[in-house]
Amino acid sequence: MKNNIKCPICGSKNAEIFSAIANYELAKCKECGMVWEYKPNADILSQYKDDYFVNDNPKGGYTNYFESMSINRKTFSDRLKKIQNKLGKKGKLLDVGCALGDCLVEAKRMGWKEVEGLEVSDYGYKHTKERGIKVIKGTLKDKTFKSNTFDAVTYQDVIEHITDPVLELKRVYKILKPGGVVYLVTPDIEGFWSKILGSLWYHYKPNEHVVYFSQRTIKAALIKAGFIRIETSKTYHVLTTQYILNRLRYYSYLLNIPLKIISETPLKNLAFRSYTGELEAWGRKI
Repeated sequence: MKNNIKCPICGSKNAEIFSAIANYELAKCKECGMVWEYKPNADILSQYKDDYFVNDNPKGGYTNYFESMSINRKTFSDRLKKIQNKLGKKGKLLDVGCALGDCLVEAKRMGWKEVEGLEVSDYGYKHTKERGIKVIKGTLKDKTFKSNTFDAVTYQDVIEHITDPVLELKRVYKILKPGGVVYLVTPDIEGFWSKILGSLWYHYKPNEHVVYFSQRTIKAALIKAGFIRIETSKTYHVLTTQYILNRLRYYSYLLNIPLKIISETPLKNLAFRSYTGELEAWGRKI
């Protein structure tokens, strides 16, 4: 396992090592503030199998992707409306790391005519394809798509899984049409919840999240990739009471009691916007 102390954003080797959680050290660039896992798993893609989407680990992968599909629709609907407003139209859309295709299914329901997914897991690829969505299995390579193909490319809770995010964003820039936009959602390591929770921050995920952005560093990455008109802000997910309690089990097993009670009542489906410590970022191709 090779240690990588070179900053993935600015390239500086002036970094400090700190303990994020027990037995999990990260590097932080002293020049730009970027945080990353400097001892990444050599085969990071091997974890994205069927048990990534349904498991009993409240802190890894998806506890149960299928249980959250109906509520995900509301989050994706809000995001797609924002993308449409940025573009001024419903253009050709690529969702990178599309999981089981929920965002693209919602896009089609909303009238987007050309939607496509890219998914690394065989499990997610098969489910997306079965839902009638055009999807390619794999990662974004230089020759995956032709230049100037898409009006919008989305990375929703994906960019933090990629060891070289600047290279990835340069590839995105290439396949976007002039005036096209990239939309990213990722955990904010300088956000409110990260500062309050410290080592208990939910988004510290060893061997899964390999880069940790702030609004400042995601902007730097987008600039380095060539994007203009960059915007960043905190963002939300539409979540249910049941989903939130299920995730909070990570902090205390005592929450199993109210979770069990609520799961047997209509309150489990109570939905609202929840700012859970993530940011959104936009960039536009010249």
